[in-house]
Amino acid sequence: MATSSSNNSTLLINQLFSIRNLYGKNYAAQKIQLLHAVSINPVNNKKSLQLFYGSLLFLLAYPDNKSVYNFANKLLLQLQLHIQTNEKIKERLFNSGITGSSLSAAFSFEMVKWLKATHAKDIRFNSFVAGDGQIQSILSVLMPKVESEILQDANANWRGWLKQSMKKEEILLDKLVAVFDESTIRPEVKDELWAAIGINIEIDFSSHCCLPPSLFTTYYHRSAIKKNVHQQPASKPILIKLDKPQAEKIIDCSKMILVRHLRELDPITFTSANLVSYYQLTRGISVALLGMIPERRHPIDSYMGYVVFKNGLPVAYAGSWILFNSGRIGLNVFPAYRGGESQYIFQQVLQQHSKVYGLKRFSVDPYQLGKENSDGIKSGAFWVYYHAGFRPICKEQNEIAAEEALKIKSITGYRSPSKVLKQLADSRMELLLQKSTVRFDATDLSLAYATIVKEEYNNNRKLATENNLVKLAQLLQIKNYQEPTIKFILENWSVLLLSSQKNIKYTNEFKKILKNLFELKAAGSEELYIFNMQQAVELRKLLENLLK
Repeated sequence: MATSSSNNSTLLINQLFSIRNLYGKNYAAQKIQLLHAVSINPVNNKKSLQLFYGSLLFLLAYPDNKSVYNFANKLLLQLQLHIQTNEKIKERLFNSGITGSSLSAAFSFEMVKWLKATHAKDIRFNSFVAGDGQIQSILSVLMPKVESEILQDANANWRGWLKQSMKKEEILLDKLVAVFDESTIRPEVKDELWAAIGINIEIDFSSHCCLPPSLFTTYYHRSAIKKNVHQQPASKPILIKLDKPQAEKIIDCSKMILVRHLRELDPITFTSANLVSYYQLTRGISVALLGMIPERRHPIDSYMGYVVFKNGLPVAYAGSWILFNSGRIGLNVFPAYRGGESQYIFQQVLQQHSKVYGLKRFSVDPYQLGKENSDGIKSGAFWVYYHAGFRPICKEQNEIAAEEALKIKSITGYRSPSKVLKQLADSRMELLLQKSTVRFDATDLSLAYATIVKEEYNNNRKLATENNLVKLAQLLQIKNYQEPTIKFILENWSVLLLSSQKNIKYTNEFKKILKNLFELKAAGSEELYIFNMQQAVELRKLLENLLK
């Protein structure tokens, strides 16, 4: 009897999934009927539970009407309770990321530190990947030298040392976080040492990822925009003024949805409430732009993160790497929301970035298209960018894409095979909104840097940096150049700016511009850095000549 009921639920859920993105009066009625039928039939099969959970999320993001929305919301809460009160089901859904279940994985130091501060009741230590010897060596590096002596020559082991140095209320994970947090080692090195230990933590997902009602207005769908996206009118991004709790809620939602999917993104991991901008667009879409704290910023371009929300639910995310008026960008739609308005959402994101950051060109890296990224191949990511107007930079891939586009148009049901998608993913793509825009990015400057070091310094990177860092600081009259953040920026710029010095005229005005840019990058506004870079015509010409 139980098996028959379970099979019936599976059939109902499959039917619900198949019509989740279809609209009209008949479909709305069918969805309500199916939701009602599933609600009185127990769901215990893992695959069916995951499909049901994803379908409910989709219906909340893309509801036909208020009845569908409210019913889906009610069933989502019931499903959460069903999972939380049934240990067998909870075990089956381990590492699924579904609300009510648990997950175990290793995350970055800053992410674990944040989880300890904001979700202390839901997080606990699980296990180590590294062995005792490696852990002992790493902790010795982090500790002050005078204290680390106790761990040498088998005088004490790291477990005993940690235990005796804990405060009364501390547990192992608290102490490990404290040891890393108190270390004065550079943040990037600290990240690598934390990763080397491999600290697996276990997290309970006790609540859903959703923005508070004050930050969105529910949108109901009569249809879904899937075709002729370019013909849709551009919506004006409306900047919403956030208070600190609202900004922190956006950060919480953004981080937790990534954790659920075993992912992280630097601008989301390394952000703060004052670096969040939130825009409302159209059709229930809103986008949060997140910048990084100064000590985590990239020295040349500006690495910004974004999260797309639909009716308050996080449906997609990615980063953009902005240099002058050009931006490398990506789009990652979470699995539950695929089959919706992904193409339209991406178009809105591009238009928003163009208006907010003043971008005239977008490019996409091969990884986003599927190179060494199976999810990109599986989801057919190449065509999301192609239909948005992007074209492969390499001639070979451009020709293959044109042939494939013709097949898709002329052969009913044709889909590009994985082999072809892998070929297409072997080239960067770009979308030009203005012909006179910058046609290079930090990837190109990285190659130029390597060439300069090889040709002018015989691949001696230390010599190249030492020769130019102080020269550039003195040239620009930057007195605090030994301060870690500004030093890091000058180290990365100096070799590029001082190569072949005889071809560069450093007028007082140019020096003033450079100094202002570096100070903004080190301690000021990343958005203002982007804007001022776009005004720095001399710097753009210098770098373009360098790349020639």
